[in-house]
Amino acid sequence: MKERLVKYAPLVGYPLFYLACLFVFAALMVPYDKLRERLVATFNADQRATNGTQELQVDELRGYWLTGVRARGVRLLSAATEPGKPPSKIEIDEATARYSLLSALIGNTSLSFDVYAFGGEVSGAFDVHGKDRSIDLTLDSVDLGQIDPVVQMLGVPMQGKVAGTVRLTMPEGKASKGSGTVELEATGVAVGDGKAKIKGALALPKLEIGTLAISGEAKEGSLRISKLTAGGKDVELQGDGRITLRETIGDSLCDAQVRFKINDAYRTKNDVTKSLFGAPGSSAPALFELADPRVKQAKRGDGFYGWAVRGPLARLDFIPAGGAAAGSSLAPPAFPSLPSAPAQVAPGPFGPRGNP
Repeated sequence: MKERLVKYAPLVGYPLFYLACLFVFAALMVPYDKLRERLVATFNADQRATNGTQELQVDELRGYWLTGVRARGVRLLSAATEPGKPPSKIEIDEATARYSLLSALIGNTSLSFDVYAFGGEVSGAFDVHGKDRSIDLTLDSVDLGQIDPVVQMLGVPMQGKVAGTVRLTMPEGKASKGSGTVELEATGVAVGDGKAKIKGALALPKLEIGTLAISGEAKEGSLRISKLTAGGKDVELQGDGRITLRETIGDSLCDAQVRFKINDAYRTKNDVTKSLFGAPGSSAPALFELADPRVKQAKRGDGFYGWAVRGPLARLDFIPAGGAAAGSSLAPPAFPSLPSAPAQVAPGPFGPRGNP
C-alpha cells in the first residue's frame, strides 16, 4: 500500500497543486478596478440608450473569498419625479456575492449573496438549473425610513422595520410564468413626525400604522395578494389584488383595491389633525379632501377612503373608488398623498439589468 501511495501520489498531487495555485492566483490577479469601471459604464450607457432615468455609482469592488466579489458604496440614483426635488437614491453599504463551483461542475449556476442596506440585511440565492431560474430572498430589519424612493413618494418621514421572505421559481427563466410566495411584515410602521409639512403646508403629527402584513402566492405568472392589512391605533388599512408578473419588475401590472380609515382618536388629537381630516361629527370640509378632488371622490359611506390601484408598478395609477359599499373587500393603500405621486421602482431580479 505504501509503495503504491509513493508511486501514484506525485502523479495526482502535483497536478492538483498546480490547478489550486493557478486558480488562487488567477482570482487574486483579477483587475477589479477595471471591472468596476466597466460595469458602471455599461449600465449608465444602457440607461442613456434607452432614455432611462437612473445612474449607477460604485465606490469599490474587490474579491470575496475565491469565487466571489464584494462591492461597497453602491448607489442607484433616479431622476426626481417633480421639478425642484432632488433625485431619489437607493444606497447599499456593502454587498457580497459568491459563485458555487460545485453547482458549476454539474452544469448549473448558483449564486449566493448578502446585501447590507437601509439599516438591515437582504440575503438570498439565485439559481439556474437548465432553462429554469429561481430566486430566494430573506429580509431582516430593513428600515423603511431609509428607503429614499418610499419617503419621497409619501412626502413625509416614515418609520418601520421590514422582515420576511420572497421566493420565486421561473420556468424557462421567465417571470411571466413564475410561481412562488411573498411573506412580508413591517413592524412599528408610522408616517409623519410633526415637523415635515405635507406639500409645504401643514406638519403631520406622527400617525401610527402599527404592524403592516403583506402575503401572496404566485402561480403561472400571476401573484395574488391575499393579505394586506394594518391595524394601528391611528389608522385601519386593508387590501387585496393581483400582480401580473413581467420580465422586469417595473413592467409588472398591478390590479388591486385598497382602503384606509383615519381613526377618531387621531382626528381629534389636536387642531392640526382636526383641520387635516375633520373632527368627528363636524360638517366642515377636511383639508385632506380639499387638497385633491380625487380624495373626496374616494370617500366611502363608512368613513374609509377607497382606491383602485392599477397599471405598471413603475407608474401606478390611483383611481378613486368611493362608491364601494361598507364591508366590501376593498383594501387600503398607504398615505393620503399617495394618489398624486407616481411610484419609483428600481430594476429588479427579473430583468437583464437586475440579474444578480
